[in-house]
Amino acid sequence: MDTTAHRLLLVEVDPDKREQLLALCRSDADHALQVDVCTRPKEALNRLANGNYTACIIPDDNILLRDVRRVSSQTLCLVISDQPGHEQDGQALQDGADDVLHRDTLSSVNLNRALLHAGFRRQQGGKLALQAKQDPLTGLGNRAQLEEELDRLLLRSKRTPTRFGLLYIDLDYFKQINDSFGHGLGDLLLAVIANRLRRSMRDVDLITRIGGDEFVALLHDLHDHNDAALIASKIIHTLSEPITLNGHHLLISASVGIATFPQHGASAGELLNHADQALYRAKAGGRNGFSFYSPDEEAQTQHNLDVEQGLRHGLLEGQFRLHYQPIVDTRQGNTVAWEALLRWQHPQLGLLSPDAFLKLAEHSGLILPMGHWVIGQALTAVKQWRDAGIDCRLSVNLSDRELKQPRFADQLHQLLARSKVPASAIQLELREDALLKHASQAEKLCRNIAALGVDIWLDHFGEEYGAVGYLARLPIKGVKLDARRMGEQHADHANYLRNLINLTRSMDKQVIANYVENAQYAELLSSWGGDYLQGYWIGRPRTLDDVINQPATLSSL
Repeated sequence: MDTTAHRLLLVEVDPDKREQLLALCRSDADHALQVDVCTRPKEALNRLANGNYTACIIPDDNILLRDVRRVSSQTLCLVISDQPGHEQDGQALQDGADDVLHRDTLSSVNLNRALLHAGFRRQQGGKLALQAKQDPLTGLGNRAQLEEELDRLLLRSKRTPTRFGLLYIDLDYFKQINDSFGHGLGDLLLAVIANRLRRSMRDVDLITRIGGDEFVALLHDLHDHNDAALIASKIIHTLSEPITLNGHHLLISASVGIATFPQHGASAGELLNHADQALYRAKAGGRNGFSFYSPDEEAQTQHNLDVEQGLRHGLLEGQFRLHYQPIVDTRQGNTVAWEALLRWQHPQLGLLSPDAFLKLAEHSGLILPMGHWVIGQALTAVKQWRDAGIDCRLSVNLSDRELKQPRFADQLHQLLARSKVPASAIQLELREDALLKHASQAEKLCRNIAALGVDIWLDHFGEEYGAVGYLARLPIKGVKLDARRMGEQHADHANYLRNLINLTRSMDKQVIANYVENAQYAELLSSWGGDYLQGYWIGRPRTLDDVINQPATLSSL
């Protein structure tokens, strides 16, 4: 280390000791140091946090030493000890001192030698320290570097008014890309994302990868929260640009949660937790956007997070159940199919219907393993009731997430082969709004599923006023209508349903009327041309044992 080119901060309250150290620093003309003097520890910490010092010399004060290390980890730190022995040296070195010099043997030669040797040791150790704080896949900082920098900023804020922010960034649907194309391509994608994030950030900011597809950006010196919003918007826009890897054209998006200091927390843990909660809100709001932490919504967010954790635990512990609701034909009243309906046997709250948890499962991505479990369990049930002589079909709902899975048809084919259930015994229900929202993916999936011999039904048909064209050209067996609003006060809706049935039948498609709650509804829907009925008046959802033991006459669709 060429000491002539570097600045040194001398911290000493005692004037005699201070003059002695100043004389030593300046006595060697060949290695003269540029020395700044400070007599107050608090002022020294502020200077080290904001100044460009190569080294500092401080008295033997462990509290001051630990504070120096917190505000300026890169500055060489020499401790001058007044103790005659070396018993205390180990503690100082453990607390972060680069060397300990004893005042009774101090000279300009060993002072400069200590600075030189400490510089070499720091240079070698810095390489290892950099590796310890670097994510090996992307080259970004890791959680350790993030926490270290957060601690430094928080300590600095005690002396100087400071504003900074955290952006918690999560890639939307990254797991599906990993599952579809393999982890090798997923790793390449993360490296590309890391480079795009670097381009989106200012030089003064820190971007880290803290695990999987989660990144955290630490934004320094914010003027107000709008600065954080602008950077979040830039990140979302940059990450949404198409990516081509190994011949695959990928579209990625990101959700961002924002927490700012001091508005949203006073500690590193609090800020990270609140940014994570804001990320959850961004995902719940539709993804591909950002959200600020909101204390007013913290209770609801925490409740949702608790439910999500409960869902994960419930999936591992086998707390989910399938109930089956009958679908009957309008000509003979026979049960022709059973729709699989998911229930959660919650250990404290009892049996929960999907309304209590399905949206959270969709937002968290848990709907994919849950959907896989549902189909596997339902196919096992079909096998059991067919073995018992019941020739009924199985109807299963398809979620938005499953619709966008490139390999869903392949996975379904494997499940069918493993269960030895014929494809003709299965029908999948796809919501109309999902088809319209993801038209190209839905069209491809419909054709792939139809090629397996599995029928597709369009659920909640007529609510979006836009799927008639798809109904005409896609291999869709029929539609399911919502009959809940058929009372006298909703005469217009009843007429609308009748027209939908006529339109559907004219296209040679079949009709299931769902939510049939009384005999009058059943009679009207049947007279208008409805093929099948479902609802509480027809039959409530029941367990598999009840399905196998039910005495109704059965037929096939």
